[in-house]
Amino acid sequence: MSTSTTPLSLQHPQGLGTVHFVWTHDRFDHTIDFDGRQIACRNGTGEQAWPESPPIQQLSIESIDGRDVALGVGCAGTSHWSLSVEPTPDGFRFDWACRAKETPEQLGTTYHDSAAIQIEPAAASNVTADTATDTASTRIRPDGVFSGGGTYRWCYAVRLREG
Repeated sequence: MSTSTTPLSLQHPQGLGTVHFVWTHDRFDHTIDFDGRQIACRNGTGEQAWPESPPIQQLSIESIDGRDVALGVGCAGTSHWSLSVEPTPDGFRFDWACRAKETPEQLGTTYHDSAAIQIEPAAASNVTADTATDTASTRIRPDGVFSGGGTYRWCYAVRLREG
């Protein structure tokens, strides 16, 4: 796993899109790009124990079973996060986990809204829209109530919206 802060990109093998990872302050931000139609992650700051999106500080692109995947880890407060991103037939699949020592104040991944891109939660994950703020956003989080320490996981697929 690289500790470099060099930007990295995960290309879809059929050219459908790219996930761009760019170092910002103390973590990687990511943007999902489908031929110019983009959705950007909303990250927190180094002072937050529970940021809007997981802090990924180490990231690499690895070949697994003949295809490229992005693998990352990071930490904030007393918790540790991990990430894998892999291409799917029509987009990308994100799989996040957080190992928390205490009950999380919030968990999930937050994106600025994009009407062109669809986010579909996997089992045990849900998607909510936040239109109460000036900047509309979409949040994907683990299902259920956060209670105590442990490992929490959420997954979702991202692709272009049809129509």
